[in-house]
Amino acid sequence: MIEWISQHSSFLQVVTSVATLMVWIFYAQMLMAGYIRQRRPKVVINQVMGLSMKGRCLISNMSAEHIHIESAHARLHSREGVRCCTVSEMEREEDEATPASLQGGTLQGPLSSGGYIDAGEIQHLVNRARQAPIEDRSTLCRDGDAPYVLELLVLYIYSSAPGIMGASRQFVFDDDGQATPAHLETRQHRNWFDRRRMSALYRTYLDR
Repeated sequence: MIEWISQHSSFLQVVTSVATLMVWIFYAQMLMAGYIRQRRPKVVINQVMGLSMKGRCLISNMSAEHIHIESAHARLHSREGVRCCTVSEMEREEDEATPASLQGGTLQGPLSSGGYIDAGEIQHLVNRARQAPIEDRSTLCRDGDAPYVLELLVLYIYSSAPGIMGASRQFVFDDDGQATPAHLETRQHRNWFDRRRMSALYRTYLDR
């Protein structure tokens, strides 16, 4: 055995070097994937203060760096169609003496890592969207489905990353007035195609 190793020492050294290189490449890929995952922007839209129309939407920045919120939009899906409105500027609710936004009346502006902002009461967002005209006859709500679905979309810029990204979450309402998130997590719109779509939406918002 020792003699065989001595005769093939050069070959064994090459195999060992290749194996070591593959192990280092594997760990380097794991470290790079972890770094990219850590640096990837993430905005969370959550429902707080109960699963009802009185619950509020909270926008949180779970990214490693600051984001800048460009605009926020409410889309109300009913059986008649989709109504869309901009909710970037907060409207004072009837029973409040101070602005609903934690930033003094607007959702727009920088939001630090780990920071959050109150987007308002769900019922208030629904009421604002109901005042908008129907823009699209295709809708998530069909016969037998929920009466209507509220979708909150946030457009933002992340650090030095190019383009505009987005985060959205849908809330489903039943006949008893209970509102619950349609999915477990906030949907992130940050790949290349999403950024193009978010930029087009933002341009539409600016041209209004």
